[in-house]
Amino acid sequence: MKPWLGLAILVLIGCIPLPEQQPYQVSEIQLLFAENTERWTYFYGEPQVVQLGAQRLSLTQGSSASPLALPEALLVNGEALYREIGPAQPRVAQTSRSFFGFQYVVRASRDVKSAWLFDGSWSRLGGVFLGNTAQVVEDRPGSPRLEGLSEAESAVVLREILARRGGRPVVIYEIQPPLEPNRYVPAPRQRRLAALAVQYGLETELIFMTPSPNPTPRVLLQGSQAAYTEPGPAAYLASNASQLLNIWRLATGNQVPPPATPAVDFTRSRVVAFFWGQKPTGGYNVQYVSSQLSGSTFRVTLRLLSPPPGAIVTQALTSPFVMLEAPARFTRVEFVDTSGRLLASASE
Repeated sequence: MKPWLGLAILVLIGCIPLPEQQPYQVSEIQLLFAENTERWTYFYGEPQVVQLGAQRLSLTQGSSASPLALPEALLVNGEALYREIGPAQPRVAQTSRSFFGFQYVVRASRDVKSAWLFDGSWSRLGGVFLGNTAQVVEDRPGSPRLEGLSEAESAVVLREILARRGGRPVVIYEIQPPLEPNRYVPAPRQRRLAALAVQYGLETELIFMTPSPNPTPRVLLQGSQAAYTEPGPAAYLASNASQLLNIWRLATGNQVPPPATPAVDFTRSRVVAFFWGQKPTGGYNVQYVSSQLSGSTFRVTLRLLSPPPGAIVTQALTSPFVMLEAPARFTRVEFVDTSGRLLASASE
């Protein structure tokens, strides 16, 4: 055989997946109940056999009558999913209801990304809760949006959690997965991972908690020459460096050369920005007045200044704005004027 022909065959073989290399995807959900920990794994893609330690999992197409089944998922050894039950994990958080029922106390022993309450209907208790802290919050109507899960997976998980409640209120906490993900051979092409801690029942207590001091933000940048060109106001919230870069470019896009993006520790802080909108002349300004942290909402009061009649101003388009770094972790920002009127808001 000619050398070039052998090389071509090797290239072609390298491009064709072998039977044990068929592409597939995994979605692993870790559920922390008070009595045990369950790991649910859904497989998607091509039917095949994968290895998990000494176990062989046969992934096949088909349907299942299980309430946990998903139409798109492969059967695992004839079952709707691969399910493991292990020992209970340490408690992540505990929520109590106030004596009058208008507020809740969330005590977190580790970081919680969000908390959701079901008591006849779903509501959100707040955003980020730091470990070893207690926070008084109010519930707001809303359905859970579970990070890392598809809509179909979220629906199955929530339905099963509610089916076990026995008429009791339920609180679910989104957390970082406490267990190492399962390792399959061959490895999946894509893996999604999510974890929920589940609390059934709410105790009632009198709340005597001193409100935490309001964080004092630092003005990162303000001015009237932003690259924001919309006529109406807008709010922005950055919880990571990529989001900050986008807001920074919107604020400094008209500066040459643009200033360097500031360094922000997002494990402790958030960046918020308010753009008033494009104005026909100069003389428009935005001033920071005060702020208040309530639960997972950061409320910022601004003073909006307009040029008085007859004032001599620059006859050019302007775009006033202010950008703040707040030393706190929250999931929503609201900008209001000095009369309390909502100007704009943004959420994670």
